[in-house]
Amino acid sequence: MPDALDPPRKPRETMRLPESLDRSFEGWTEDAFGILDRLREEPHIEQYKTEKPGVTDFLKDPFRRYRDDLVVNWVLPNRLGFETERYVFSRLLKNDFGAGGCHDTLWMSFYRPETRRLEDVQITHRVSPDGFAVGLYVGAHATDLLAQAKRRIDDAPGTYLDLVNPLLERDHWRLSTHRGSGEGENETVFRAPLEAVPDAVAAAEGIHVRHSISRADTLALGPTLVDRALERVLDVWPLYRFYLAGDGGGA
Repeated sequence: MPDALDPPRKPRETMRLPESLDRSFEGWTEDAFGILDRLREEPHIEQYKTEKPGVTDFLKDPFRRYRDDLVVNWVLPNRLGFETERYVFSRLLKNDFGAGGCHDTLWMSFYRPETRRLEDVQITHRVSPDGFAVGLYVGAHATDLLAQAKRRIDDAPGTYLDLVNPLLERDHWRLSTHRGSGEGENETVFRAPLEAVPDAVAAAEGIHVRHSISRADTLALGPTLVDRALERVLDVWPLYRFYLAGDGGGA
């Protein structure tokens, strides 16, 4: 992308979206959610093989069109220097050393070209049997950036609360932290504004601020899920900048 900007350097105040979005995404369907329901019930490779034609037609291809809409309406107009094609999507099959497990969620995130998706601070977009979610995540494989985010939270807890609490005051937002993974994962969830930064943040191996859209609402939104998702991206953008640029998301 010519003259691309390092994303964390883009102030929220200068972020622009078209007045009328150009969409190719048709919306999620009951067929997509039916596949995810069955994968939740039978999270194994054999069920995935059974579902594979539908996985392509009803999950992967629509998600690519959703991705394209984010690029056309957000990344390109704002000249954001994100990788938007290579390895931006998760995989349904688990990397579990041949055990044959399968996830029931599919998610995507753009990332900065000098790193990798799992090693960057991620603005995530996730479809699951429960609906759709957009959020900001740091942790897991991004250990250096998680440590940096924690230092910035520790140095400016008031700024962090000023960024997080307006989200938690609204419906369907949550702050969660986790330690461990798989069956040993321990998650702590906060759904109301905070008086102080929780101890769980300092101990976290991952920090997630997420907005959830119910399955019924996701279906009802159809193509305009793109509009809703971009609104939520703008909501978490100041926090994204705080983690990576340390400036509180201002101009």
